[in-house]
Amino acid sequence: MKHTWLFCALCAWLLCITELRYAWVVWLVSIPFLYRRQAHACIISFCLLGMLMWRMQPQERAMPKEEETLTITDQRSSYAIASWEKGKLVLYGAEAYGVDDTLHASLNCQALSANRNFHLFDWQAYMEKRGITAACTLQRTTLIKEGNTLRSWVYSRIQAQEENIRLWLSQSLLHKREDDSHHALLFSSGMHISLLLHGIFTLLTLWMAPRRANGICLALCACFLYLDGFRDSLLRICLFRLVAWCFPKSDPRDRLGIAVLLLLFCRPYLANELVFVLPFLFQLIHCFQYQRIQRRMLSFLVLVPLQFYYFHTVDVVEILLFPLYRLLLAGNFVLAISFILFPWHVWYGIAQELLALVSWLGNDSLCVYYQPSCLFVFIWIVIVLGYVGGGKRRYLCYLCIMALWSQLAPYVRPYAQVMMLDVGQGDCFLIRLPFHQGNILIDAAGSDTRELADDIILPVLQAQGITTLDLVIITHEDLDHCGSLSRIQEMIPVKQVIDQKQTEPISFGNFTFHFLLSERMFDDPNENSILTYIDLFGTSFLFMGDAGKTAEQTLMLAYPNLHADVLKIGHHGSNSATSLPFLQQLHPTLALISCGAHNRYGHPHEEPLKALAQMEVPWLDTPHYGAVSIKISNIFCIYETASHEFGIIKTR
Repeated sequence: MKHTWLFCALCAWLLCITELRYAWVVWLVSIPFLYRRQAHACIISFCLLGMLMWRMQPQERAMPKEEETLTITDQRSSYAIASWEKGKLVLYGAEAYGVDDTLHASLNCQALSANRNFHLFDWQAYMEKRGITAACTLQRTTLIKEGNTLRSWVYSRIQAQEENIRLWLSQSLLHKREDDSHHALLFSSGMHISLLLHGIFTLLTLWMAPRRANGICLALCACFLYLDGFRDSLLRICLFRLVAWCFPKSDPRDRLGIAVLLLLFCRPYLANELVFVLPFLFQLIHCFQYQRIQRRMLSFLVLVPLQFYYFHTVDVVEILLFPLYRLLLAGNFVLAISFILFPWHVWYGIAQELLALVSWLGNDSLCVYYQPSCLFVFIWIVIVLGYVGGGKRRYLCYLCIMALWSQLAPYVRPYAQVMMLDVGQGDCFLIRLPFHQGNILIDAAGSDTRELADDIILPVLQAQGITTLDLVIITHEDLDHCGSLSRIQEMIPVKQVIDQKQTEPISFGNFTFHFLLSERMFDDPNENSILTYIDLFGTSFLFMGDAGKTAEQTLMLAYPNLHADVLKIGHHGSNSATSLPFLQQLHPTLALISCGAHNRYGHPHEEPLKALAQMEVPWLDTPHYGAVSIKISNIFCIYETASHEFGIIKTR
């Protein structure tokens, strides 16, 4: 039975990652056990994996009624999480209520929606994996029962503090910093808390037996888990401690396997999330490598592909100082707990010094950007395994070549890419020419309620490895088309900006951007949008900005032979644009619509959608599909959406 549990855990991990699509692969992996005559291992693995497959079956999610009884389970910065009879939901307008409060509410509910972009955190998918598919706004409420639990007491003490102290406590104890922290690698994985518990365990073993010390650490972890609303990282730490306490004499690899199976059975969606992957790989390193120097080197080699995969950037300083960051943030966690128990401002002062040190260490970080493929990650892992087996110098050279390739890849990419970003009610299109000949942005949407440049546009550019924009085209001066331009110019170099009509085309290598109707001026600013036309390997694109039917009619008269394979329709799908005669002349094979979900204008309107349907032109809009990426070369033209839809664009 030795190592059987770890084998089962690895199979379960593979099963969860593939989400049952390739379950047969898991069964094939079990065949080697038959050759070793370990039939009992096969039986155990089949039973456990069968139970896991049953656990992963999708469940129906019901929408709340207009009147429901809710219990507030968590308070976030802009919304709350509430439980009701059939699940959980996102709740807006509940700032006046505390954790564990029960209320009867009149609700306005709709399906959960959020911006979905490639390479960025998908908040909607994150919530849906946790069974939260509805977003509701409070209309009228009646408080039934005020929370009187230990959790509600801790939350109330946090809310009673000054704003800066409240923010510090929320970030340190309640993990409210996960989405915007520079050190998300640590905050999301909770490894600073596991370091703290390991330190407590080491101190306790000086006075008592290891099993009793581990029991005390387990009790502390259970308290943290309860107070923090059963957060994923704390649940993982708690289960690992529980298995170590229940099976103290078992092989460490089997203990790891049992803990992983328990965690994946409770929350199978964690299989491909950083909160599980990073600690699991670190535990594997500790199980198979006993030399401290070797463990640290392997930990470093594991952190590199994980940062590339999850954040599309490698912060060299953060990787090198990872143990120090863990120690500093663990100390900050202790100070936050001390403040809750004894609200002395000296704790806050010391914590600010620690966090200032963390920020100072990361100020001059050396960051490199790359969007790795699964093949890149697989090859990296194979090389790391070879390094573990022997031939260290040779395999380190291979890893250096891989790292160099990550920075040279854009210069050898043979295809062009057009990406429609999901920025809500606005436009932003990124065009990447092959062999790094140019990076062009058409429009840079802004918003009155959020900084789209920092939240979406710049992170997408960084994930693509784009550090300079060769050209930015602003179709017209509306906020939803130009609002992020100044912020983008502050953060990265922009070589040229076009925000007025011009007759001269602009070329990058063999690719030319043409500006249509440049000599015509209209009374409506929307009709004066810069119309951009480009041909990429025989696939033509036309970007209409907010131009309407007047500009369309003029365009048909000025260019009677104009055709476009991909059309970005005008004015976000408004009925003021996309006339049937215009579509009949262009005869596009795909239409793109950029607009916000549940926007106040009702975009896209029914009239242009009917015209597209009449012409049998498929369309992709950001509310339903999220961002859209189109890759074009001499031999293919395919699209992919952030909602995992794929298709082939057939050109004439």
